Formats: sequence, structure tokens, C-alpha cells
Amino acid sequence: MPRTSADTRRALYLAGLRRFADEGWQSARVRDIVADAGQGNDSAINYHFGSRRGLLAQILADGVARMEDERRADLARWRADPPDLPEAVRAVVAPLADLLLDEEGRCILRVIAQVGPLTEVGRTVTAGPVGGTVLQDQLEVLVSETARRCGTEMARHRVRQLVVVVTSDLAVRAEAAPDSFPPHREYVADLVDWMAAGLGRPRVGAAIGRPGAVTGDDPTAM
Repeated sequence: MPRTSADTRRALYLAGLRRFADEGWQSARVRDIVADAGQGNDSAINYHFGSRRGLLAQILADGVARMEDERRADLARWRADPPDLPEAVRAVVAPLADLLLDEEGRCILRVIAQVGPLTEVGRTVTAGPVGGTVLQDQLEVLVSETARRCGTEMARHRVRQLVVVVTSDLAVRAEAAPDSFPPHREYVADLVDWMAAGLGRPRVGAAIGRPGAVTGDDPTAM
């Protein structure tokens, strides 16, 4: 049966995903991706995805899309029962962590981690995958819940930290054996627990180490 354009696109996508995960999206060679996909023309990536960056954007968008139904269900529940901070963290982190459960998802996580350090709460490096998605809505809820403890500016800073730490840690786990300790559900629960604890801590005073900085007490008061 002859290969269709959709078949070729899928083969290029999977080959690019594996190469990006193993070698980095900026370092992987287009000719290797094309060869892995069984193609002979180096322009195949440009034809199907526009560019190397276009292939990256498609990988990130597909990763986000895989989680949207679960995230949408959570958001619908929150309209009647608004989440507390741990629930908001769980809803952001758990669907992402569940990408660990299959090989394609594990590769996606390893690619996501490559752009995680450049992620903003409101924008991403590719200006596409998160904007306008349910994940973006959940991140804003998470910022709102965190802001109750430390103010909006600090909350946005902390949620950016969460994105970087979580995506990096998931990428490390994605490279490990699928049955790594601790077991998946325990791993996710523990990750959510310590992320929620970090987001929820009171804001530390600007002068680190100054007496009273954590509590806000005046050290000169008698």
C-alpha cells in the first residue's frame, strides 16, 4: 500500500521527536530525521512543518493537546467547587506527569524540558502551544491561589519556577527506566505535595537574614 502524505508527515514527526529528545531540538540534524523517516529529500521537514522550529511547535502543541480533555474536565468542576492550592497544583502537574506512561509521551517531556526554562506564565518561547489553552487557564488559577500567600508578582515568579522545576524533573524521569522508584502514582503525589508546599510558603523579606524578615516583625520594637 503506497504511503500517503499523512503517513510521511507522521513518520517525520516521530523521527524528529526522537532525535529532538535524544540530541536536542537545535542540535539534531535534519538529514538524520529525514533518513530515519525513510525519506530521501532533506526539504521534507520544510514541506510538512515549515521549518525545524515548526516541527518543534507541532511537538509542543501535540503534547499540550494530549492533556486538554482532562484539564477541561477539571476546569468544569472548579466552576462549582473552586480549587485550593494543592488541587490547583495537582491539576497542572498530574496530566503532564502522565505523559511518562508511554514512550511517545516520554519523548515529548524530554523536548518540553528544553524550552521550559524560557517559559513564562502568559507566553511561551514558541508563542503558541500554551496561549489560549486550558493549561493557560489553569496556570492563571494557580497564580491566583498562590498570590493569596505572597502577592501577585511573587506568585507569577513562583509559578514560573514550578514550570522549570517540574518539566526538568519529568524529563530526567523520562530518561530513566519506566519502572523507576518511586512508583508513578507515588512519584506524582509527592511531586505535587512539595510543589504546593513551596508555592504556599509566606513571602520572605527582601533583606535575607534580617531579623524579622520572615514574619514581618520590626526587630527594633521592644
